[in-house]
Amino acid sequence: MILRELVGEPRLEVAAMGDVGAIGRARARARRDGFDVLFAACAPRLRAADLSFANLEFPIGEPSWVRAGRAAEFHHDAGIAAALVTAGVRVVSLANNHMMDCGERGLSHTLEICAAQGLATVGAGMTLDQACRPAQFERRGRKVVVLAYATAADDAAGEAGPGIAPLEPARLAQDLAHWRPLADDLIVSVHWGSMYVDYPPPRVLEIAAQLESLGADLVMGHHPHVTQGFRFKQRTLTLFSLGDIVFDAAAGDFEAAVASEARRDTGVFTVTLAREPGLEIDPCVLDPDGVPTPADASRAAAAVARLERLHQGLDRAADRFLSESAPTLLRYEIESLGAYLRSGRLDRALKLLLAVRPRHLPLIWNALKRGGGRP
Repeated sequence: MILRELVGEPRLEVAAMGDVGAIGRARARARRDGFDVLFAACAPRLRAADLSFANLEFPIGEPSWVRAGRAAEFHHDAGIAAALVTAGVRVVSLANNHMMDCGERGLSHTLEICAAQGLATVGAGMTLDQACRPAQFERRGRKVVVLAYATAADDAAGEAGPGIAPLEPARLAQDLAHWRPLADDLIVSVHWGSMYVDYPPPRVLEIAAQLESLGADLVMGHHPHVTQGFRFKQRTLTLFSLGDIVFDAAAGDFEAAVASEARRDTGVFTVTLAREPGLEIDPCVLDPDGVPTPADASRAAAAVARLERLHQGLDRAADRFLSESAPTLLRYEIESLGAYLRSGRLDRALKLLLAVRPRHLPLIWNALKRGGGRP
């Protein structure tokens, strides 16, 4: 289904999926029926593209490797890498807030398993230089460069330490200044934003504007766990959130009630780069196990209508985040705090409270005024 018509000669087709989290019931189903079942609905579109991408939300590891304070479910079985390759995926981002859940051992193992399957990785490494190193491809005689970054907190890679590529303006400026002249097509994956909301927060809009000014051709966002809008400015097509493509929302610490239906809408986004890029989606819906199946006509039409509405709303995204998304986010944070307190997870409750920064206070106040604290 077409979201944006291309203008000019097509030069590269990129198929993109959001967060891959084969945990909980999705993991149990893959172990029973084979990991290829996870991407069966997506494989035809992925294989048809010149280059296909996904965000690998968790490391490949073992339950005993999960770090203290992280959810025990948040790791992948090794079979996920081969299944992605079989489905047609050629590059995955490891730049996300869960990639270090199994520590250095989990990251190293993930890199090894992916490399053994011929699956390129970006956005994490055993040093900062490795984490920021792009994947490079030649497609249709063109040099394609793929970079990936994430809001890093304590998981950022160091000069001699493992972690993820930090989503920092200075780093983006340095890397894109180097790679833009060397690439025919420059793609940037970013793990950013706020979960379960329709519109990106001000900081994301600032980073998106920077990436546009630095000349990225395609920016692919993930982390909100719902699909969000898209925009084309200068030469850059930005997809603010690809949503989840495999994810059992009931796995982990608790199942959030916020945006429970919106989280199920997903699909494969196909971008055709051109003078003005085209954008299509093959709509899917996550089944009760968190596995994608093709959406029926009615659900597909509703999902596309929502994306078009969010696309139009990006003209006033900062205001809409304050008026619509901030109250939703506050409801989720209150729900999270209550779940942690009821389960005795005082460490997680304290971490959540300590994450509040001065820049968050106006958003919280605005959300409270608009009724964001309602259950």
